[in-house]
Amino acid sequence: MCALARPVAVAAVLAAALAVFPVARAQPPAAAESLADADRLWAERALDAKGGEASAPRAAALVAACRKAADLDPGSLEPRWRLMRALYFQGEHATADAAEKKRIFDEGKKAGEASLEIVRQGVAKATGRKTTNETPVQLAPDARGIPGIVPTFLWAGVNWGKWALVFGKTAAARQGAAAKIRDYAATVVLLDPAFESGAGYRVLGRLHHQTPAIPFVTMWASRDEALKNLRLAQAAGPKHFYNRLYLAEATWDYEKEKRPEARKMLEELVADTPSADYLVEDRRAQEDARALLAAWPK
Repeated sequence: MCALARPVAVAAVLAAALAVFPVARAQPPAAAESLADADRLWAERALDAKGGEASAPRAAALVAACRKAADLDPGSLEPRWRLMRALYFQGEHATADAAEKKRIFDEGKKAGEASLEIVRQGVAKATGRKTTNETPVQLAPDARGIPGIVPTFLWAGVNWGKWALVFGKTAAARQGAAAKIRDYAATVVLLDPAFESGAGYRVLGRLHHQTPAIPFVTMWASRDEALKNLRLAQAAGPKHFYNRLYLAEATWDYEKEKRPEARKMLEELVADTPSADYLVEDRRAQEDARALLAAWPK
């Protein structure tokens, strides 16, 4: 998609996590009610929106509902990935303030890392091995059946990505952000390559496109990997607005002979009808596409 307004100590989170695995467990009734409230608010997130800008009060209410659900069921990933998703939506679509974006995405990043620790502890308990420093990719085979594992890793990677953008891509890469995003996205691909219209591929492709090349830190970033993964995302979700936007942008930057094709992709995106389920997100993608078309030389 956890970091709370009233942060839960990591030790308490991990202690709660020990009760989660094996996964079959009853959700506390109050937590189930809060989760249902969070899902309702997520479905209503486009109400009162203006283009790609969502209502700030509605986004805040959504985040608060997800925090409450996580408070009530601290060992579960289900409210946590919803919280990360809600924080992404709030930071990306409901505020333009730089300081507020930093606060929101920092909370999202911390939520992802707390969720990763829950997974590590659960896998350790289930397998008997030490998982303290295992990456999402290493955890994947044993974590595959955990409810919410795929969206957890997806939204953890997305929030790390947004955190890197608001704090500065180069500084963030030196702190290991790019490798974190890569590992989370690669694990999503391993677990469910078609999830959310190829979201794992989409994040990987965007990462390779946007990551600055820093010696000994991010030399693995590759234009070939950017194009390959964005094309895989496009194949998995050909109508997804951000698959189309990101592939067009990478094509323009890396394949000059295909720039007319990239321009056509964006023109078709701008002319398309946004999905009712992703109205705010699709409108923002169209706004970004218009800005690129205006900036690209003819």
